[in-house]
Amino acid sequence: MILSRPSKFFLFVACLAVADTHAADVDPGKAVGSLIATERAYAKLAGERGFREASISVFADDAIIFVPNAVNGKKFWREAKEDPAIIWRPIFASISRSGELGYTTGPSEYRRLRDAEKPDGSGHFVTIWRKDTNGVWKIALDVGLDHPQPQESETEIETYAPNSLLLHPDSASADLDKLESEFAESLREDEADAIIDHASDDIRVYRRGQLPAVGKKAAKKMLAEEDAKTSRAPLGAGTSDPVDLAYEYGEYASERGNTTQRGTYLCIWRLESDGAWKIALDLQKSAPPEKKP
Repeated sequence: MILSRPSKFFLFVACLAVADTHAADVDPGKAVGSLIATERAYAKLAGERGFREASISVFADDAIIFVPNAVNGKKFWREAKEDPAIIWRPIFASISRSGELGYTTGPSEYRRLRDAEKPDGSGHFVTIWRKDTNGVWKIALDVGLDHPQPQESETEIETYAPNSLLLHPDSASADLDKLESEFAESLREDEADAIIDHASDDIRVYRRGQLPAVGKKAAKKMLAEEDAKTSRAPLGAGTSDPVDLAYEYGEYASERGNTTQRGTYLCIWRLESDGAWKIALDLQKSAPPEKKP
């Protein structure tokens, strides 16, 4: 039939129009609230049924965790024999304009014995969430790193929910690809300068063994002490649709003087209201030292 091809094309365009309408109807404030509620429910379930069972129930089939290398999280926990006692809570959450991709972060505590009074270790987690085809939040990536117990605990939850229209949506993906390529090159020259030059005002920088640095000033101080030249090898990435929130993860190697530090990284990019891509969160988790034979 001659009209079959145009008819299918019309249906495709109509579907896109409906999708755009739904995206425009999203309330980012409510969406980020639902994300926080989901994170809290995950933590509550872990306390009731154990971290292993809770993780299996909320991980996407292709979820990534680092142990220390990137592996399929759902497969890992299904096969795991251990069931760690981990307590955590979100203190920051952000979301895309479409309300289908976001991330949470906050402090965590680890106990070898579930009823122990004091934690055996502390750190921070970063979890990337995305909605599945049924509109249910599922974990796409989960990573944590350890650091000393903070003297003061954070109590208030901060959020970032975009409240402006997406500028230049047609070029957002291409702009990000170009910027990430330039960023990778600049990292090899000077890690600190590269990150600060591309940082959002409220950037969060996580490094193993250190408390998180929040904001450009704190991030600059932390990174300046490292004086590193870093190369990164991406292993995977994800973006919202439309593209205004994106993440990349992989392996890194940092040269500091005569030593080389290796590990995994996660970098989250956010499209600001002025149409510029900025780094919202940068995490490097150094690999544990190799055991001598």
